[in-house]
Amino acid sequence: MTIIFFDVSYRPKLKEETKTMKRCIALRLSLLLVFLLFSFMPARAQEMVRSAAKPPADSPETNVPERVRLLESELERQNSKLDQLQKTLIEQQATIQALLDKLNAQPTTTVATVKQPETPEAPAPTASPTPTIEERLAKVEGDQALKLGPVKVSGDFRLRFDGTFRSATEPPDPPLAHVQNARMRYRFRLNFDTDLSPNPKLHDKDKEIYPILKVHAQLATGAINNPLTLDQDFTSITARHPFFLSEAWVEYKPVKSVQLQGGRLVEVFADNSRFLFDDDVRFNGFNEKYVATFKPFAYVSSLDFRAGQYIFSNPNVAVITPGSPLSNAGQIIGTAGRSANLFHQGVLANQTFNERWKSQFGGDIQLYRNPNQIQLASTQDGVVLLVQPGLGLALSGPLAGTGNATRAPGGAIYTAPGFQVARLTYRLDYLGFTRNKHVFPVTFNAQFARNVATGLNERDAMLTALQLGDVSRRGDISFLYVFAIKGANAMISQVTDDDLGTGSGVNIRTNHFRFEYGISKKVKFQSLFYFQHSLRRSGQFPNFFVPIGDFAPTTYRAQQQLVFAF
Repeated sequence: MTIIFFDVSYRPKLKEETKTMKRCIALRLSLLLVFLLFSFMPARAQEMVRSAAKPPADSPETNVPERVRLLESELERQNSKLDQLQKTLIEQQATIQALLDKLNAQPTTTVATVKQPETPEAPAPTASPTPTIEERLAKVEGDQALKLGPVKVSGDFRLRFDGTFRSATEPPDPPLAHVQNARMRYRFRLNFDTDLSPNPKLHDKDKEIYPILKVHAQLATGAINNPLTLDQDFTSITARHPFFLSEAWVEYKPVKSVQLQGGRLVEVFADNSRFLFDDDVRFNGFNEKYVATFKPFAYVSSLDFRAGQYIFSNPNVAVITPGSPLSNAGQIIGTAGRSANLFHQGVLANQTFNERWKSQFGGDIQLYRNPNQIQLASTQDGVVLLVQPGLGLALSGPLAGTGNATRAPGGAIYTAPGFQVARLTYRLDYLGFTRNKHVFPVTFNAQFARNVATGLNERDAMLTALQLGDVSRRGDISFLYVFAIKGANAMISQVTDDDLGTGSGVNIRTNHFRFEYGISKKVKFQSLFYFQHSLRRSGQFPNFFVPIGDFAPTTYRAQQQLVFAF
């Protein structure tokens, strides 16, 4: 059945209307009734009604065709709008159906990813190069799930048992008490991210629109005078535990290949390998990255240039006087107190052999300025001068993490006259194999470092690691083995890993094993073991004093933990 809508407007007739016009109007009304009965030519009928209602102009016979033309164009415009609305409705119905199908469908494919901080994720063997509509829809759902207005919220909670055990020494070795520290600990981190870009990504979530401006912040637990861990011990009776600012930075990407950061941030070469830096340590300063891509040469398709400048202290001392903590750290009396800094720069080359094999190799160098201030902050005088004024708090003790050789027992001057740590690194990634619908990627990593600022003994460090598997969903498992040696003059203990080196970040030789199991997509169980041996003892070289000597029995450390991500 055809439904015709009429838009009738009425105006008063002119006084001088002729009888001929009246007959014309009557005839047209009659024709309108006929057309309505047979549902024929609705547009013409509507024009006739409009023509009947409107007063004639100077020449009625010549205005009728013009009005018919206008009415036809108006109907065409309305029909076009109706067609657009109908198409929109069909697209919305298709989207709703895709959502329902996604919720009801069971996973039928396995996706493998190799998660590395310095390289993009490895594609799945069966995944299409172009994301499907379902994948893009899932990505949008994930992006929207944990957002409070313009701020995206994420985080994790870790519940850990941490046990450290070491036997006491026996004569004739120097006396050293046994260690038996079994404790429960937890870690809670809360991340906030927002996009302040002038061109927000509204249309295509898979395509970045430059320039990009982002702000990130993280709150975390942990003792404030131990920057090497975010773990909070089950202690302090019933007192509330602190929650501090761990990260805060702004990131600007004018183009895809350039990234600039400033604030309290992750070190530019941090890779969670437990070699150069502890995975919980953060620096105040600036990072710069530039990625140069080109046609592959010797399988190298891109170069990753990185640099970081970090500020450790601001003594604000106009003139160093005798007895000043800075003079005890080796700075010249009568000069101004200068800050401690780290300048870190290097390059990484990325190779792609085929779809399943790729590698990364490169080198970098750390240049420390006034490094003895870091050791000074691990003494009572140093923490009062260098740490507490910036926090506005009086700490319970100096900063943790000592382990380097010093010129005097417990002194504030390192045995090494300086720290310029050069490193070479190589990592090989294999996409892996599939067993029982679980993917097992393989990663091998080797690193070597030397403190080129000194020719003294114990200036070298090395690490090798082999990982099999990756945990991304329920039932996934992963194995990791790490072997590391760090000399007492090789790198600064206060910033390197404190799990490989329990009680001393350097002067160690450690074997580390880790097992992971995926309980669900965002919950996993981890079991970690460390077997640590000391390398050298105090007095073995001139002006060489270390906290723990090679006579110490093997230190055993076990960590059993559950990690919840959201």
